Amino acid sequence: MSTFSSPPRPPWRAEPPLRWLPESAMRPLRLLAGAAGVLVLAAICARLGASHYGKTLIYALIGLPLLLAIARRPVLAVIVLASIACSIFAYGSLPRVNLPGHPPLNVLDLVLIAAVGGTIYRRPWRNWPAEAKRYTLALLLFVALSSVATVKTAMLGHTPARAALYNFRNFLYLAAALTVALELRGDLWKPFLNAAIALAAVVGALSIAGALSASVAHALSTLTPWSIQSAARSFGTSTAALAGQRVRVQGLYFVYAMVIPTLAMTVMVKDRWRLYRAGALLLMVGAVAVSLNRNMYAGIVVGLLVSALLGGPALRVRLGLVIAAVAVTIALVIGSAVVPALSAEVGKRAATLTSPGQVLQSGSITDRTYEFSFALPAIGRHPWFGVGPLQPYGALNNPYSIVERTSVQDLYIDLATDYGIPTAVAFLLIPGVLLWMGARRIGRLADAEDRALLAASMGMMVALLLSLLVGTYVQSPESTAAFGLGCGLLLACSMRGRLKPARTAAQTA
Repeated sequence: MSTFSSPPRPPWRAEPPLRWLPESAMRPLRLLAGAAGVLVLAAICARLGASHYGKTLIYALIGLPLLLAIARRPVLAVIVLASIACSIFAYGSLPRVNLPGHPPLNVLDLVLIAAVGGTIYRRPWRNWPAEAKRYTLALLLFVALSSVATVKTAMLGHTPARAALYNFRNFLYLAAALTVALELRGDLWKPFLNAAIALAAVVGALSIAGALSASVAHALSTLTPWSIQSAARSFGTSTAALAGQRVRVQGLYFVYAMVIPTLAMTVMVKDRWRLYRAGALLLMVGAVAVSLNRNMYAGIVVGLLVSALLGGPALRVRLGLVIAAVAVTIALVIGSAVVPALSAEVGKRAATLTSPGQVLQSGSITDRTYEFSFALPAIGRHPWFGVGPLQPYGALNNPYSIVERTSVQDLYIDLATDYGIPTAVAFLLIPGVLLWMGARRIGRLADAEDRALLAASMGMMVALLLSLLVGTYVQSPESTAAFGLGCGLLLACSMRGRLKPARTAAQTA
């Protein structure tokens, strides 16, 4: 008896059914049915192509395979999302999605859906780490509270509804942190960081080029309106006195977020990419410098201080040496710059941080004080759900204008004004949960490199939160995506790394 005999047929499996026609006759029928299906599909596609949905069909045939490829590959998804959202392109300059009903979507929204949707499809909720679940719950609370004011504003009419929907969709970009944290904290961790550093370096190089070249500045301004300002316009001096440009492209917030993690990677990770990271770091620092943003100058200093305090002795020593070298380099650049007026203005702008009196007397503080004089009473009148997203709260741009302001140059006050105090507190809960999880874990990490990266991510988050006190960041999809990727970086650092073994009772005694 052969040992390879087929097993007995299960009792629930019946004999194969009898065919009405022999196999030789079934083959032509199958071919005929297939040909009929192809003809029907071709007729449907031709009818759609001849209608006003023809372009939509072409876009779908081209875009769907690309979106499926993005959804299946987490590294590609995050790189594409960051390259579109955190580069020099403004959200409004991106191609819109031509779908029936004309929904307020463009290619960046579809990439976000593919990236986060692919992550959720591959990794069910029951398998998520506790840290990712906490972040998700905090995000869902913020989204739920902000949806109340969104629905309330949508009832006012078509134009307020569309503005409210645009603003609400902006908050969904915070979900990009889930793809970073759930899928890129393992073997794909360093490739993701290297790609993010490279993107930030490219944006930094373009920002510096825009400050030095009028033609580059003009090209950037066509992609990102209001990103280039002359120094004369910013500071009220003559054009002849200042030849440089004040550059604030959309990717600047992402560059600012990557400065401290890049510095930590440069000093702690020894591999063949170390020298390239050092060059990228100089480009990022230069981009922040030519932006003339005092809040970013101060935020980087405070973030570095937090990173040094939490990162351990190895990080502290190396950070001290690198910061000293960078300070000497910056001093030499300012002293012998290609554009002396711009470098002098950078030094002047940074020097005002040491003299609070000059800051309090500056036009930016006066402007914000004027905004707060209207925003705070509006919060008092509507403390729970605010005046509504992008709705006027009473502050005029100037005494001769009839256009009222709809945003505040302080994100926390802006959220409280538009959505109410509970929504503003819920937003603070998102980075608060991340910093709390990082603080609980950082002292137990066994590897100095993992501890340094977690400390740098926490310093980065502190710097980002400080910039929101005086900036209009996270009020557009570009900067919100950068903030979301920063949250993912901190969340991933909180979940990765080997912990020190627990001390036994005998060891503690």
